[in-house]
Amino acid sequence: MNMVRTLQVVQHLRPGGLEKLVLNLVRFASSKHRVYVASLEETATSAISAWPELAAFKNQLIFLNKPSGIHLQTAYQLRKIINKLKITTVHSHHLGPLLYSRLALLGLSTTHIHTEHDSWHLEEPKQQTLTRWLLKNKHVELVADAPTIAKDLHQRLGRPADHIINNGIDCHFYCIGDQADARHDLALPQKQILIGCAGRLVSEKGIDTMLLALSSLPEHYHLVIAGDGEQFSNLKQLACRLQLEHRIHWLGYCKNMRSFYRAIDVFCMPSRHEGLPLALLEAQACGKPIVASNIGAIPDVAHPENSVLISPNDPVQLAHALDHVLTHKTNETKTAHFIQHVADVRTMTAAYEALAK
Repeated sequence: MNMVRTLQVVQHLRPGGLEKLVLNLVRFASSKHRVYVASLEETATSAISAWPELAAFKNQLIFLNKPSGIHLQTAYQLRKIINKLKITTVHSHHLGPLLYSRLALLGLSTTHIHTEHDSWHLEEPKQQTLTRWLLKNKHVELVADAPTIAKDLHQRLGRPADHIINNGIDCHFYCIGDQADARHDLALPQKQILIGCAGRLVSEKGIDTMLLALSSLPEHYHLVIAGDGEQFSNLKQLACRLQLEHRIHWLGYCKNMRSFYRAIDVFCMPSRHEGLPLALLEAQACGKPIVASNIGAIPDVAHPENSVLISPNDPVQLAHALDHVLTHKTNETKTAHFIQHVADVRTMTAAYEALAK
């Protein structure tokens, strides 16, 4: 069998769920598959500086440093890479990479897989129209990362997904472990109840809702936040106004996310928009109960017994849900086994490799 050579095309390689997933497609590729990643934005230096984990894969990463706006030269660069590396399959993720991949592949017979990781961006009419037009080509294999996303795509794009492939995580790495050791590793208090939030600090993640909820919860409930982003200063100011500074532990970019999940008592995702978030999978693989917004594909992957789903933007409901979860015993082994069954990275990688040619 000839080597299958796949080029993953992403907008950028800053730490995030989609980007971690793509890196796992490189990390867990079988011996018959060679996987590269083309990032439309940034340079290798800036990306690796922001996400040191990329350094181990630098020989398989290509950065196009695209200027802002539509830039046809980027499509030409991408086409040159496809030809130079003898790429047999291009796998794009989200709208920008879909556009540049379609332009780069004009006239070529290269297999094109496109994955949509959420559907909320299609609420914007221009994005919906452009996505619908780009996916008219029957030669693009459309993948949804969860049943709920597939249903939304069919409604918004008028085209059913060709495949549903659940996002996956490394369940050998993310697993149940000692809480006290994890708290020691991250210099977190041993005796407090710890609520965990993880992700980019942007408006759609709803961390402000979490801070408002925390203000009505008991004093010994603390919040641990792993991640950084544009809302950091605003969130710090809100915490100050609510007099919560002593109850919030800001970890910033956290290299040791396994210890983060093991250290907390409950994982909270009060997002306003989501697809199928990897952090939700990772937390449950470590045995943690979940409180999360009832949006996107979250209902598809939240353990039915050890999770509570709530409405976004409702700090009162969020506080009640957290208090309920934290005062009722949950079965961490059952939660971890659930994720091993529905969302393992090896199963996901094999499914994508079966589509590549």
